[in-house]
Amino acid sequence: MSYQSFGFLFFSAAVLLLYYLLGKKLQRWVLAVANLVFYTVAGPQYLPFILVTMLATFFTGKKMGGIYEAAETQLAACTTPAEKKAVKANAKKKAKTALIIGMAVTIALLAVCKYTGFVMRNINQILKLFHAPKLPVFKLILPLGISFYSFMALSYVLDVFWKRYPAETNFLNYAVYLSYFPHVVQGPIDRFNEFNAQIQDGVKFDSKNLVFGSELLLFGLFKKLVIADRLAPFVTHAFGFWKETNGAFLFVAMLAYSVQIYADFSGCIDIVTGVSEMFGIKLRKNFNHPYFSKTMGEFWRRWHISLQEWFKDYVYYPVSASGLMRKAKKHFNQKNKPRAAELFSSCFPILVVWLITGIWHGASWNYIIWGIYHAILLIGSQIFSPLFQKANQRLKINVSSPLWKFWQMTRTFLLCGFGRIFFRANSVTGALGYFGQMFTQFSFKALFTPLYNGLKNVYSYFTSSGSITSFWLKLRPELNRDFGLGITPANIMMALVTILILWCVDMLQEKHSLRESLLRKHIIIRWTIIFAGLFAVIVFGVYGPGYNAKSFIYEQF
Repeated sequence: MSYQSFGFLFFSAAVLLLYYLLGKKLQRWVLAVANLVFYTVAGPQYLPFILVTMLATFFTGKKMGGIYEAAETQLAACTTPAEKKAVKANAKKKAKTALIIGMAVTIALLAVCKYTGFVMRNINQILKLFHAPKLPVFKLILPLGISFYSFMALSYVLDVFWKRYPAETNFLNYAVYLSYFPHVVQGPIDRFNEFNAQIQDGVKFDSKNLVFGSELLLFGLFKKLVIADRLAPFVTHAFGFWKETNGAFLFVAMLAYSVQIYADFSGCIDIVTGVSEMFGIKLRKNFNHPYFSKTMGEFWRRWHISLQEWFKDYVYYPVSASGLMRKAKKHFNQKNKPRAAELFSSCFPILVVWLITGIWHGASWNYIIWGIYHAILLIGSQIFSPLFQKANQRLKINVSSPLWKFWQMTRTFLLCGFGRIFFRANSVTGALGYFGQMFTQFSFKALFTPLYNGLKNVYSYFTSSGSITSFWLKLRPELNRDFGLGITPANIMMALVTILILWCVDMLQEKHSLRESLLRKHIIIRWTIIFAGLFAVIVFGVYGPGYNAKSFIYEQF
């Protein structure tokens, strides 16, 4: 039941109807049953995995909550600071034991399902060097959304351990949170306390939620069906046949993939966020127009925000406060190197975060290299930031000028695009080959020859046709002719127009809420815009007979 399918839309509408008809007291039960149905339809073989994670982390949280409650009772009877300190230390030790068990179960399931094959293949490569017999490589199923719900489960037990909020004692609340069907497959990675606060007392019907949610849902479908799926064949062809493709087209395909993955992933998030908003449940914001970023650091504060915040809270900060970091800073300070201590304390956690980020995205070396690539860019920006500032001052560059900001955005977009070659390629060898072909076989002539020939043909048809009908009959086959790159001239023009629309919408959203502005418009104007968007999806969406529906890119993670 893919998020862009009619089945998902009908399913969501049916659940929504029951959700509000049965009233607040039964809303959580409606969601629990809907989550179970959704996940069962996706694959009943996946259910044991999410259930084990759910039970392990719920009872881990409950155990830690009981330990902390008992400690509070003991503290009330303590008379000296030493006694209180001993009680707290004992409670923390017991809670930590429970935490380790709960985390171990969750991480083990994720690691075994996702990384067993990768580890075994690499062990076999090492054994091959010593002419040793190969080990069998087991192909295990990868449960739907395991990377996302595992991270949500880990955030819950860690938050309870750190006493950010009390442990949940109602299993229904926790089950609804972890398996909530809009976010279980691709996120966003929500936090339990934020989610639970919205559902525990029920949600009152509000027509504004329906209107705003449906508008966001419609825009998400526009991004996915009209833009992302239109670019997909061209990108797939370029990365599949890079050896036979001119470097200029590979460069364009790299740019196209950056747009495709943004329209695809943010489109999915808009769809699920819109559906969730209809239920009166707001999910975490996951995108904030990332391609307007002027630095790599800013880009990753705008792209997949919930994942970056998760790594910041549960990896970056704990690593920064670890004993290793304290020893390292002490070592550098003793040698009177405060700048080195400062850089190490900020750069080492970045390296750890991005190694894990790469591994999280997939069991392949190209994802790991992609993570290291971004770590190098982010660390480099920290190390060389003072030099860049001095260079700008000496060159008297007006860093607040629109032209300079445009250059920064272009530079950031290109740096992300180059990294995405590793992200999209099937292997490291394929990525390196793609780079080599792109830079060594680059030809502007090859890029513009099809355009020139096409315009020449259009002019020829126009001058030789006696009527508009005759001109169109000659032109139509030309527009639908695939000239060997997986995309037709008609799709190229449509892609350019829709990307321009997306860029304009993102520009406007940077300044104010378009949905709020639309709500204040006259009803005729408002519904004209909404129906125009609906017809754009219906008329220009990539689907229908012969269409092989493209899964959302982040479903594989």
